[in-house]
Amino acid sequence: MAKQTFIRWLGLLTRKQDSPHHRKFKVFIISDSSSPEQVPPLLKKYFPLFETGKTLKNFSLVELLSGKYKFSGHPNKKNLSFTEKIKRGIVRIFYTNYGKVATIWNLVDLIFLPSAPRNFFTPSAHVVDIYKTHLSGFSVKELSSYLSPSRNFIIFLLALISRRHFIDKEDGLTVFANMASPWLLMAYKFLHPNKSVYLRFHDGLEHMTERKNFLKFRKSLHQLIDKKIIQGAESYYEPDAEFLEITYRPNAVNSNVMQKVNYNYRKFIYTFIGAYKSVDDQSRLHDLNRIREQLHYLYPEIRKYINEYIIFVQDFDKERIIYSQYLKLVGESEIIIDMYRLTTDEGLSFRISEALLLGRKIITNRLIVLNYDFYDPSRFFVIGHDLIDRLEEFIKGEFKPLSPEIRKRYDCSYWWKNTDMPEKTVYRKTIH
Repeated sequence: MAKQTFIRWLGLLTRKQDSPHHRKFKVFIISDSSSPEQVPPLLKKYFPLFETGKTLKNFSLVELLSGKYKFSGHPNKKNLSFTEKIKRGIVRIFYTNYGKVATIWNLVDLIFLPSAPRNFFTPSAHVVDIYKTHLSGFSVKELSSYLSPSRNFIIFLLALISRRHFIDKEDGLTVFANMASPWLLMAYKFLHPNKSVYLRFHDGLEHMTERKNFLKFRKSLHQLIDKKIIQGAESYYEPDAEFLEITYRPNAVNSNVMQKVNYNYRKFIYTFIGAYKSVDDQSRLHDLNRIREQLHYLYPEIRKYINEYIIFVQDFDKERIIYSQYLKLVGESEIIIDMYRLTTDEGLSFRISEALLLGRKIITNRLIVLNYDFYDPSRFFVIGHDLIDRLEEFIKGEFKPLSPEIRKRYDCSYWWKNTDMPEKTVYRKTIH
């Protein structure tokens, strides 16, 4: 796919990136998730003429060997017939995956094209939806295809030789989320010298590099800071922030956005929307089963007021609900269920700040909340800490509002008001 990196860069250089050629041909999407709603946004952006609903059965071997089609993705080989497996092999080996092309072109565009005054680049379309909802005043875009060191190096070299064509001298601020490629960051800073660049990690360090490379990652990060390629970095996970020697700042949401879904009615006693770890590992939700059983015991008619939407990780992209719909359900609920994904001490989820700024109670198995400034028994029922017998008292009790000072700490509308890194904030409880 190095060829596609060069093709897009050359198109930008010759100002032919908007050539109608690639908008005229049709791309057939033949992956397992191929309804119109599940088409990746980047594919829609770069190849708007696409068709879903086709399978390998719709294409003969002769037609495939002719090379006349354009495809995105390929189906899982499980449950395919022998002939379909051959077709799948032909598509994988001899055809360009235009879904991948779209992500590469997007990466090139983010680095080389002029940026808005305030930018937030983040992986994954569903995370884009979250930040786009809460970061008012920011241009939030999907960051894609950034994991190939060789491609990133090529982009850096192309930036070096074409700087005078692409340099963007406008002031501003750009935040890269979950991405710390030195080549890409140097290329971006080289072309956008007056932008302040920051990194934010909203996943654990193990999601960005192998454990054996943690020290190397930290060294690289501080070299970027020392060379003023980036102005700073922050993590949502306190142990990672301490290890990397960067700022700790938990996930937060926009209070103005949350206020719009702060309805004066309730349809559900609780809402939980989340995923199992896998088909074989459903342990993440064992604690939720205990809560549900206790509620059925206390209130036999409560089942119809319980809102659960549980999916498997491998089905996430095709079964997830859009973020605006999720927020509506949160606003219609008395309690939000929050279950940790991987480990009990992982960083705070968005659910915590969503619920707190809405004034909704939280049931969680995330024991670390006990040590935070926002913790109060009226706001939290902590599985593994609270006895199950306290559940009835918790449900009937009143939510104690947050103080303005604490509330502000979990409100991202205050983030990056200027180009300085945030002052160090203590989110833990103060012990007197």
